[in-house]
Amino acid sequence: DCERNPVTNYTDCFVHNTSWIGNGYCHGGVYNTAACGFDGGDCDVYNEKYPDCDVDYPENIGDGRCDGGVHNTAACGWDGGDCDLY
Repeated sequence: DCERNPVTNYTDCFVHNTSWIGNGYCHGGVYNTAACGFDGGDCDVYNEKYPDCDVDYPENIGDGRCDGGVHNTAACGWDGGDCDLY
């Protein structure tokens, strides 16, 4: 189902799972945008640490596992330090 739902308090934010906005977990993609309040504030710390790291799954940054690819870049802090040894 490709329907997107409006989010209360974020009139320009339309996402599949409105309950994810402001649930304490940083989601990537359309959730981590100005229109969605950077996931209702859930991505504020992530965006402060990695302002130029644009990945779909920000939870992979600094999760203790070197994910490589787009995560293993200077902008993403070498996967939040997970890829320092590689």
